[in-house]
Amino acid sequence: MSRSITALVLCAAWLLPSTPAVARPDRDEFADSMAPPRFELRSGLFRLAFKGAVRLELHDLQGQGGPGYDSPSDTKTLGTRSPFVEIDSFALAFRLGVGETLELNTEVAFTLSRAMVNAVWIDWRSRGPSWWGHHVEAGWAPPIVKVYRRSERYPLVGMIAWRDSEAHLAYEATFDVARRVAFELGASLAMMRPLDLVSVQDSRNQPSTLSVLAYGPARPFSGNGPVGGGRLRLVVWGAFAEAFAFWGRLAAQGGTDVLRSGLMNYRRLPGHDPSQESYGRFRWYGGRVGYEDYGVHAWAEAIVFQEDLLTRWGAYGQVSWAIPVLRQTPWIPTIEPLVRYEAYRVLGSADPIDGETALRSPAVANAPSWDWDVLTLAVITEVYRDLLRLRVEYTFLWEKNGVPALGIADQPVRNNELVVQAEVRF
Repeated sequence: MSRSITALVLCAAWLLPSTPAVARPDRDEFADSMAPPRFELRSGLFRLAFKGAVRLELHDLQGQGGPGYDSPSDTKTLGTRSPFVEIDSFALAFRLGVGETLELNTEVAFTLSRAMVNAVWIDWRSRGPSWWGHHVEAGWAPPIVKVYRRSERYPLVGMIAWRDSEAHLAYEATFDVARRVAFELGASLAMMRPLDLVSVQDSRNQPSTLSVLAYGPARPFSGNGPVGGGRLRLVVWGAFAEAFAFWGRLAAQGGTDVLRSGLMNYRRLPGHDPSQESYGRFRWYGGRVGYEDYGVHAWAEAIVFQEDLLTRWGAYGQVSWAIPVLRQTPWIPTIEPLVRYEAYRVLGSADPIDGETALRSPAVANAPSWDWDVLTLAVITEVYRDLLRLRVEYTFLWEKNGVPALGIADQPVRNNELVVQAEVRF
């Protein structure tokens, strides 16, 4: 199948008029608009560009760490409250171009303990007629609704829905209606990603029991099936509105089994059949509205998730402004303050079941059933051109884990987080 897709894309690249193949910057952090190619080899129609990024981070969780303060439960739940420095990732991106319309894009990331392939996909762009732009992706890449978050930390709905790559075939069309007015239509067919539990803290390299239910990187598993998706987007002079939806079904493995194991009281929900270990419903849908121009980046996003008996939603709004500072020198061209507020809710999680218990509880092991409110304050400084960037972020996390109807009060966890990151791009 992969050979057929490759052949189809290659044929189309020759049949339609050519236009520069530019990767979508809100999904690809190594697009030329964000990481201009500085190291490039050329041979006839072929070109090979080398790009990369190194991210060094300081993490400091709320509260004092060390002997007498960190407890065994802290180190299992949060890692440690003592400050630590880590290499968040060392990423290399290789871009093989064929002519002006076709690319093979890759991204490989390394940490101190492992290496992983984040993305590998064929990217083809062309126009025909001039007002109709075409874009095809085939391979391992993020969902077609991913956005560039600007901060180091992902919003919770981004962690859940569109952070990790999937195996997909996608087509996107852009219709230029007028100057700076465009209508976009996209569709994708992907393989279902397995459910996973991901940390609400920023670091993915440290153990954490405080987690939310998310869709992890694509991998083979029993019962896997297709996921259909689509999006509509209207852009008018920097303002935009977008709607999207994805649907399929959960398998027993990587799906309903994760619901049962990750949510302590899931088996007690009305409608659950303890003898049934089969497929469950799956869909998520949402939208965004915002404005991006003149250095201003502001938008709001909301997504509703439905997995078998579980329904949840998340939303956030964020605004940042890249303020010009020293325009005449390569040093500190911009400083960008950013504010983001998030809400995440598991519907009915505090409703009593049989008058005895609820889906959620204050037990840390039951954190995937909690509700969350999150406030992130950040400053992003371009220290030297687009090569060296410094981020300072502080995140306030408020947990809602009580069951008022049963007289169980919220039991907050001290897990606010400071992240200081130095990023070098080349």
